[in-house]
Amino acid sequence: MKPTELTSKLQGIVGQKFVSDDFAVRWSYSMDSNIFDSINPTPPAIVVRPANIEELQKILFLASKTTTPVYVRGGGTDAGGSRGERILESILIDTTRMNKIIEVDEASQTVTVEAGITWGKLNKEVEERGWRLGFKGPYSGYSSTVGGSISVQSNGYGSARYGVCAEDLMNLKVLLPDGQILQTGSAVNPAARRFYRYCIGPDLAGIFVGSGGCFGVIAEVTLRMYPKSVKAAFGAYGFKDYESCQACYYRWLKTREADHIAWFAEDGLEVNAPELSEDGYISLLTFAVEDQTPELVDARRRLLEDIAKEEGGEALDSEKYAKGDWVYRFELLPRWAAKIGQWQWNCHMIPAGDALDDLKDILSLLKAFKSEIAKYGVKHSTVSIAHKNAGHVSTSLYYDQSNPEVVSFVKELSDKYAERAITKNGGCNYWIGKMWYPYTIMRNPVYRETLTRIKKAIDPSNIMNPGGLALPTDLG
Repeated sequence: MKPTELTSKLQGIVGQKFVSDDFAVRWSYSMDSNIFDSINPTPPAIVVRPANIEELQKILFLASKTTTPVYVRGGGTDAGGSRGERILESILIDTTRMNKIIEVDEASQTVTVEAGITWGKLNKEVEERGWRLGFKGPYSGYSSTVGGSISVQSNGYGSARYGVCAEDLMNLKVLLPDGQILQTGSAVNPAARRFYRYCIGPDLAGIFVGSGGCFGVIAEVTLRMYPKSVKAAFGAYGFKDYESCQACYYRWLKTREADHIAWFAEDGLEVNAPELSEDGYISLLTFAVEDQTPELVDARRRLLEDIAKEEGGEALDSEKYAKGDWVYRFELLPRWAAKIGQWQWNCHMIPAGDALDDLKDILSLLKAFKSEIAKYGVKHSTVSIAHKNAGHVSTSLYYDQSNPEVVSFVKELSDKYAERAITKNGGCNYWIGKMWYPYTIMRNPVYRETLTRIKKAIDPSNIMNPGGLALPTDLG
């Protein structure tokens, strides 16, 4: 079917206002916030913005019938490059009109939302109803969507205590490539509430977590809620050697008491708190705790403070170095990047006890490129936002996106970072994308073949994000 015919049929589904094949509109969807899309921006053939599941279902019926590739987009903040290889001929589904809270179910302590809702809106509305989220969203939470975070598997605020976003996931409602609606978890039983994930049978929700939209479209998400917090407390500690900092960091994680932990390495201090570098610190550790009674908050705060003091941490201004990072959590990246330039985030998980060796190796990699980094005016900031038993090393590269040589260098450095972190240091990516595939999926043929078999079973025409997850664009 010609693009003009598809456009007309899509307009019949969602209305003329919410479909466009205009080049300017399509170009605005040609990249997400990652270096791969910056190097090779690729517009879809048509952009469509459904308002509900019924419209989404009709779009997929049409795409399946015409074997038109489909790519799904939330807030456009994907940092890894998860889109595949047939974008130019595709329908791109923008989910951001599907942004409603469907149900706050106090009996099951869950909230069910449409996939296009942002974390900023969801946190606000849940708290207004007397609850709170555990995992609160990634750093781009004012624009990133809940469905997008599940699809690329986000880490973020609340991860130190509650884990990555999928660890608070209870149920999914997914539209399969042929338009059929799949429920997972307790929702498989039509008489049951959406209250639990691991029941009925196999955990089918897991197929769609971190799938990059390769197996279907996440339409609704059910998450755990927790009692609303009445108080928060913060701590900030400076360290002049890495070994003491690692000991504190590990013990903080081991307690599972901090809602949020951030470890700023020496280059992170140079970018974000240069006055601490001038005072001789090479690391800053911060924590945030919140809970439903002041007594619980104070007890957790004291435990973390005692550990920091035992490990040689020097107490710093927690209002200045910790509170703002938590209270204004979704403004963190704009505050950094607006001062410095475009941002490429490179990060991975590592066992909590291995974080120091991994960190030192990543810093040595950056030092090996010191002259090139200076030549191209690139800034780098290594910050760990940990989760549960997993340490976390993340180097943000800030660069001039208008200079092709600079972009090429940042791409090269990001590739070397991924190779070093995964193949040498034994790290593991949690969010997905092109920067990781050569060192993970492409190096494990059994894993890749299993994914390919799942893809063939669910999406035999290969219309959902073809080429995503480094899977074949031709399934054969």
